[in-house]
Amino acid sequence: MVQSWSEKRFRILVAIVMAAGFTQGLLIPLLSTLLEQQGVSSSINGLNTAALYLGILLFAPISGWLVPRWGYRKVIVTGIVMTTVAFFLFPLTTSMMAWVFLRFMVGSGDSMLHYATGLWITSTCPSGIRGRRISQYGLSYGLGFGLGPLGMNLLSFGQWVPFVVMGVLLAVVLALTMMLEAGAPPTEKKEHRERAQLGEIYRLGLVALCPAILYGFLEACLSGSFPVYGLREGLSTAWISALLSAFVWGSLLFQIPLGILSDRFGRKQVLMTVCTLGAVGMSLVPFFMGRPTMLLVLFALTGGLIGSLFSLGLAFLSDILPASRLPQANAIATAHFSVGSMVGPYIGGTLIQYWGGGSMFYFLAFTLLGFVLLALFYRPSDKTGTPVTSKVA
Repeated sequence: MVQSWSEKRFRILVAIVMAAGFTQGLLIPLLSTLLEQQGVSSSINGLNTAALYLGILLFAPISGWLVPRWGYRKVIVTGIVMTTVAFFLFPLTTSMMAWVFLRFMVGSGDSMLHYATGLWITSTCPSGIRGRRISQYGLSYGLGFGLGPLGMNLLSFGQWVPFVVMGVLLAVVLALTMMLEAGAPPTEKKEHRERAQLGEIYRLGLVALCPAILYGFLEACLSGSFPVYGLREGLSTAWISALLSAFVWGSLLFQIPLGILSDRFGRKQVLMTVCTLGAVGMSLVPFFMGRPTMLLVLFALTGGLIGSLFSLGLAFLSDILPASRLPQANAIATAHFSVGSMVGPYIGGTLIQYWGGGSMFYFLAFTLLGFVLLALFYRPSDKTGTPVTSKVA
């Protein structure tokens, strides 16, 4: 049975996902810095980072299986405990293989709590405010992710300090989580209780599932490959970091306004609009590589437009799928994001190596326009052949 909407529950879930964003925002640059200081090559360093996304990818379907059996709170608690334990174990070893396993553990824990918190919000939130609430959810994660790297300043007090501080913060979040009710996802009526088929979810929700892989691909491609392009074009590391930060903070600034607009005008219409404008922004980047100030504005605006793809996609899924299909659909969306995050840097790096940095941004623009065309022409139908339309889009 679907629980009624609760503001208190929403605030706690937002705090949980903000802490999850902080863990990822801190862990990725922190371990990369420590491995670089140990003399580990950049390629091996990158593979080490991939362990986190591998954990997210593999545990997305497991989370979809666990939530209906354990309930929301137990899955969230398990995820927080796994992440907390990993953070306390990091300072105890400098073994790269041990850190690979611990990163995988963090990714697995984050996957569980992301999945459960996102599904809990989308499956209980009234449709009239769903876009606003899921955008606040996305904003909270992005804010945590953006603040995470600041924790690297704690290294001056000792290598173990950032890990322990993060572990204590997660322990506090765990205490908040224990204040939640157990929670249970929506279930189908008896005559419709058969297991949802993957094909049905893709048939009905294909357009809503694409933003997740798009966002993962765009985010990882920019963060992993743009520094290479920027350095080759003569940009300083300070400008590169400022540009990437502008992309992130732009996305945070636009999260809630775009969520409100999607409540009013429809999720699909807003997604198509932001992807069209985002494609224009991406295609303009190569023309301004020699003008970093213009790039800063362009990155902030483009990031603001396409930075809400993942959260708007989740809200769109809730609009067009039956409530009982949401656990599986959210797991698929999380897996899509992880796949995009893993292949983004490789494809971006390959394009830069063989065709130059501009080709990467033209390819990103092409993928965004490809989604617009898919959303424009794809018309799913139910088993009777009747076109399926969104309740709000």
